[in-house]
Amino acid sequence: MAGGTSNRSLHLVLLQLLFPRASPFRVSVRARPSVASVGSFVARNMSASPTNIIDVNMPSTTGAAAKTQVLPSFSRNVERTLDPCVVLMKDLVGQYADSWKDKGGIYSLAQGVVYWKPPEQATVAMKEALDDIDSSLHLYGPDEGLESLREELCKKVAKENGLDDHHVMVTVGANQAYVNCVLTLMHDTDKCVVFAPYYFNHVMALQMTLPESSMVVGPSTDNGTPDAVWLERALQNDPCIKVVTIVNPGNPTGTHLSRGLLQKIVDLCRQYNAWLVLDCTYEYFVPNSEFDGCFSDPHVLHIFSFSKAYALAGYRCGYLVIPKSAMGLYEQMMKVQDTIPIAPPRISQVAALASLSAGKEWVQSRVATLNTGRQAILEALRPLEKIIGGSGAMYVMGKLPLGENDKIMDDQEFASLLVKDFGVAVIPGSFCGFPGWIRVCYANLPPEQCLRAAERLADGLRTLIDGQ
Repeated sequence: MAGGTSNRSLHLVLLQLLFPRASPFRVSVRARPSVASVGSFVARNMSASPTNIIDVNMPSTTGAAAKTQVLPSFSRNVERTLDPCVVLMKDLVGQYADSWKDKGGIYSLAQGVVYWKPPEQATVAMKEALDDIDSSLHLYGPDEGLESLREELCKKVAKENGLDDHHVMVTVGANQAYVNCVLTLMHDTDKCVVFAPYYFNHVMALQMTLPESSMVVGPSTDNGTPDAVWLERALQNDPCIKVVTIVNPGNPTGTHLSRGLLQKIVDLCRQYNAWLVLDCTYEYFVPNSEFDGCFSDPHVLHIFSFSKAYALAGYRCGYLVIPKSAMGLYEQMMKVQDTIPIAPPRISQVAALASLSAGKEWVQSRVATLNTGRQAILEALRPLEKIIGGSGAMYVMGKLPLGENDKIMDDQEFASLLVKDFGVAVIPGSFCGFPGWIRVCYANLPPEQCLRAAERLADGLRTLIDGQ
């Protein structure tokens, strides 16, 4: 009985977070968008179809003839949300894996992961924790994360990022940290700015939790940096904008933003009373430079991750840094934290804490090995009309040539052809709000394999261009 009451309370809290103005008992039935196949991908037609039911033949429990059951509708917010492009790409690679088995396999330059393994300290620490008969790994931990990890993270952000007087909240990866921000900072009449090309999971978080009008997509400059002039006009003209999202170094752009540009955006958000969320997942991925992209202002939140630098992607561990001067924000966000993960997994935090002992230098020595692959990918993309990126994170984007009648080329179809005919996978730019482009990751393969993948990519692009 107590467990049932607890579950009902949890459900009510989640409904209140997602639908602050609605009764949790009110159900809205809406039409579903139609789904059309494009190449080997699934592309959504955002115009709603007249059908909002699904007919399923259900076996009769009495032995009578089968009956047709009309199911309730799905969430329209989720239905209009982008399809998960990494999942679709993995499925596509799986379709053609056998045909490339004897040629070294299909090389993936799609998902943003690193080729190296976690620090040895992480593996040792997890083994010791699992072998400890008195281990508390099976228990819920503190909602905000283990105290030992948070203490070390506070030291880290103070020393490396200049964030002295801040709370740290450990999350199940950086994506959950962003969802925490969306649910805590935004009302259903507020708006959030993202800049195209954007990180698809940020957009998906906004699409599935808020009305369609809540997302404002801003432009980037020719070199892939957020357009601060446009942002100033947008903030002046639309007081509903309450959150601005920036990824630095950029995903998917691969650009490292200057301190001056970021300061301009920080100042604009302060002037127009908007929160600024800075996703700093790639803070160590700045070749030939130093990361200097954090700000201690009370309206600025920072997101960090262990997935890339320390190769802990599968352990799902990130963290939010929240200014203590933003009175009440941490306490309000704790409601979201308690509802979604309750607490991050203890074993992942053991790995994260041990990884910190390897130090920034451990990460930088591995990031330095990406130079070979980065240069090879830039060279492979050289025949294209326009390239952005290469100054940060692990990505480069390239603009495909125009198709027939000067139409934007179908980047999803091109990505499918790259996998099928050339054995190399990339992310179509349309999933990043940049149709006619591709995103290429140069960190997910060791240097020698990345060189071979770059050759395949170059062959595919040459064939494409020669066929125009």
